[in-house]
Amino acid sequence: MAKGSEVDRLKPNAIGLAGVLFIAVTGAAPISAMLFNVPFGVGFGNGQYMPAAFLFATIVLTLFSIGYVSMAKRIRAAGGFYTFVTHGLGRELGLATGICGALAYCLFEVSLLGGFSYFASTNFNSWFGWEIPWILFALGAAALIAIFAWFDVALSVKILGVALITEIIILAIFDAVVLAQGGASGWTWEALNIFNITESAVGADGAVIGAAGVGVFLAFWSWVGFEAIPNFAEESRHPVRNIPRATLIAVVGLGIGYVITSFAFVTAFAPDELIAAAGSADDPPFFAAMEKYGSNFLRTVMEILILTGAFACAMAFHNVAMRYFYALGREGMIPRQFGATHSKHKVPHVASLTQTAIAVVILAVWGIVAGFGYGAAFDAAYVRIYTMMAVQGVVWLLAIQTVCAVAVIVWHQREKLGDNVLVTTVAPLLAIVGQVWAIYLLFTNIDTLAGTIGYVAWIKWIAIAGLVVSLVYALALKNMNRAKYDAIGQTVDSVEHV
Repeated sequence: MAKGSEVDRLKPNAIGLAGVLFIAVTGAAPISAMLFNVPFGVGFGNGQYMPAAFLFATIVLTLFSIGYVSMAKRIRAAGGFYTFVTHGLGRELGLATGICGALAYCLFEVSLLGGFSYFASTNFNSWFGWEIPWILFALGAAALIAIFAWFDVALSVKILGVALITEIIILAIFDAVVLAQGGASGWTWEALNIFNITESAVGADGAVIGAAGVGVFLAFWSWVGFEAIPNFAEESRHPVRNIPRATLIAVVGLGIGYVITSFAFVTAFAPDELIAAAGSADDPPFFAAMEKYGSNFLRTVMEILILTGAFACAMAFHNVAMRYFYALGREGMIPRQFGATHSKHKVPHVASLTQTAIAVVILAVWGIVAGFGYGAAFDAAYVRIYTMMAVQGVVWLLAIQTVCAVAVIVWHQREKLGDNVLVTTVAPLLAIVGQVWAIYLLFTNIDTLAGTIGYVAWIKWIAIAGLVVSLVYALALKNMNRAKYDAIGQTVDSVEHV
């Protein structure tokens, strides 16, 4: 078992419980999750039952986390899923999850850069009348993230912490002003009925215009980031205590917040106006509701904080992606230069710059397809980059989380550590069922996402191709380079079997 003494190490004891939480919860990006995902989920997914979809996701991801942290207590490494699956199910699946996880986080940063640039372009036009091309905002944000990521991880934590606190405050204000006034027609308690999450959005004329699977899937997407907490174990103080605590606090805390805010959103509009308001491109519905129930000042504050929140979220995803590249590089699965750390700041700087380059290339490709200018902001930056890249990444991530839940069960059964069977077996099994169902719902309803975007038809095949290529690579190493194969997922900070 490699302990990592022969490789470049990340800076130890750099962040505490609060720092890990800031990175993880900001990665989930509460304000971005709500302002991006709730209107889309309401209008094209579950309609008024979107809060129930969030409640369902809270339950499933809490169950997943219970088993996940039981393994994180005993195996600590920057590889996260990559390391856990390797130890539970073998090197082939471990390497596949590591590569697909890195690809997913590459796309998540790109997704949020698209969302950030859409709102930035739109807001600057609203505030000043400037028609600034969305690509300038996207490239500027990518460059700034690369600069921040070059320095000590503690700098990123400070920036993420400020962004997180402010966005939680504005969402709490939104919830308070809407719910205190009873919304448009009183509190819609039926919206929390978890048994109705298979119901789809219905238009004013009674026609079904949404697909429940899209709403449920968007609910799961809203948590992305929490599962990366174990990736920071090597840099955390008291990881045995802080990593499990941070994971559970993040999942449950986000769940409570998401349910309340999505409930406030559907309450803010009359039932016969909800679907139309959610799909409005002229006046973003959260902004409109904040102005109606709060004030124009609060609307402006929310317009500003969606920019800082989306930027912080993109930076958090960047931090996770570069650590996946780092974990794969230091074991030689990809060029070892990715496993190098900066001599002073002890961050994986090569991996960071590579992630930035990948993000810029993907942004450029979508820009060529849909346009770089101000007028293309909604279609290119929001619909194509934010939505399509998010869905592609979440397909990988939910599949990886499902495989990881299986790894948790197998590893604990094999090691016979005497841990509670409810924690190491029952909870992961229930999480597997919930996540597989979410993936099934997406692909049985994915045409709702398509519109005129042909890329949707490729999402499933790209996800499968990433898995197959990774497995073939692992098998090739097994037959042609046994030493490298044996190193897969073995560089860890600590393993405790007792």
